[in-house]
Amino acid sequence: MGIFERSFSKVFGGKVVITVQNRKIDMRSVSRLYPAAIIEYADGTVTQISLEWFDKMANDDVTLINYALFFHHKEEVEPTVFTYTGREELEAELRLLAQQLKS
Repeated sequence: MGIFERSFSKVFGGKVVITVQNRKIDMRSVSRLYPAAIIEYADGTVTQISLEWFDKMANDDVTLINYALFFHHKEEVEPTVFTYTGREELEAELRLLAQQLKS
């Protein structure tokens, strides 16, 4: 067992595989995990931004496309992205994720 797996077991009680939207994710391969808002600027540019930025700074110049949960993997260039139409839906998924990691 490598150092990451040992650290992961200490932090998350050994839960390695979680389920998000009926898809299994092996947390040993995840290097970054975060929620975000996907927005479109008035000029047509689409990007992801932090929820904090969206909550505090979004204005009429940006349109919310959806919310998302991003899993960046160590060996992959593109992240695995799960999208949600509403903030409540994203927050419910985050609660489920936290429950899985605690068990």
